[in-house]
Amino acid sequence: MLVKIEEIQEPGLKRTEQIKPEVLEAALTDSEGFTLVSSTPLSANFKKVSGRVFVKGDFTAELSCPCRRCTTPVAVPIDINFSLRMIPEPTAPREDAVVDAAGVPAKPKKRRGGSKKEDDGLAEFAASFELDEVDAEPFNGKTIDLDPVVREQVLLALPVTVVCSEDCKGLCSTCGQDLNLQDCGHGKVKEVDVRLAKLKDIKLKN
Repeated sequence: MLVKIEEIQEPGLKRTEQIKPEVLEAALTDSEGFTLVSSTPLSANFKKVSGRVFVKGDFTAELSCPCRRCTTPVAVPIDINFSLRMIPEPTAPREDAVVDAAGVPAKPKKRRGGSKKEDDGLAEFAASFELDEVDAEPFNGKTIDLDPVVREQVLLALPVTVVCSEDCKGLCSTCGQDLNLQDCGHGKVKEVDVRLAKLKDIKLKN
């Protein structure tokens, strides 16, 4: 999702857009066997305050991943909600900026009359955005691209371990049989170290 700053007017901007499959698939490229099944559109709200943009977004995705024990495909739903504070990247000083004798840009003069803060309007917006808790992300000052944010959020939401059930028996280490479906019997046979196998043929004399 790509949004131009000029599109965000005083009331804010709400945008809903289907996430491109390649964006989600790129996030899963280096994951442990996760694949994309489906996803809902990304719903995002934008609010511009004092040069910064506050973004809240949410979407869900259905993934699939092999069970860590028996390799059976497991459905993995993820529900993602994020809040971001987008800050314009710093720019170089203008050529016509006022500088002192040492060539250092002069600090702008403070305006008189009251102690009104530059961030006026934040208090009203704090009801929907917890300003102290949202993450800060830089943007170029003209457009906001949420595709990298979506990829990052998907990676953060992936579970560390996926199993089909807590009591999954896994696969037989000897023949590979899925022990949830059938007991192959190898677990009942005590394995003999091949290095000690010939000792069974040794007969002790009385």
